[in-house]
Amino acid sequence: MKPEFKTEIVKTKEYSKVFRIVATVLFVLTTTYLFLIDKENQNIYLKYATFLIYLIGIYFLLGQSFIKPKTIGVFKISDNVIHIEKDGLNKNVPLNQLENIYLKYTDYGSWSSHSIYGNKNYIAITETSGEKYNFEILIRNRASKNDMERILNSPVFHEKFDFRQLKNSRTEFKNS
Repeated sequence: MKPEFKTEIVKTKEYSKVFRIVATVLFVLTTTYLFLIDKENQNIYLKYATFLIYLIGIYFLLGQSFIKPKTIGVFKISDNVIHIEKDGLNKNVPLNQLENIYLKYTDYGSWSSHSIYGNKNYIAITETSGEKYNFEILIRNRASKNDMERILNSPVFHEKFDFRQLKNSRTEFKNS
């Protein structure tokens, strides 16, 4: 059996910086109003409004990890070819045309990590012709991570593979 790793190319929803700053300020203000101000001095309507804003803030802080990122393609890697299927592009990159492959590894998806679908793992592929591909991919679980690790550490990828593991990663991606 040929070793193979197959996953989805995804796009995670990103919120604008202004929205995140406003949401953070509102969350801090509502938390202060609800939990630090004396209960007898609170306006009942303002209390319910701040509680609603507080619940929305909790959703954006914790609930986003339960929303599946949008799938925009398929990424498949085996010991002799890399297959990319994205936005109508159906590309096979043979290993002899591969200059390098770079993985920015965060972690795989699990209940202990922040996302059950997989964290933001980015992969960059450069062909000898100079064509570059950058994708956000999902590594769903430990078995999926081990499959990818096994393929990328195989002798055929040894010279062309490099990675960076982010500090907040809970599991190690081994490079032999």
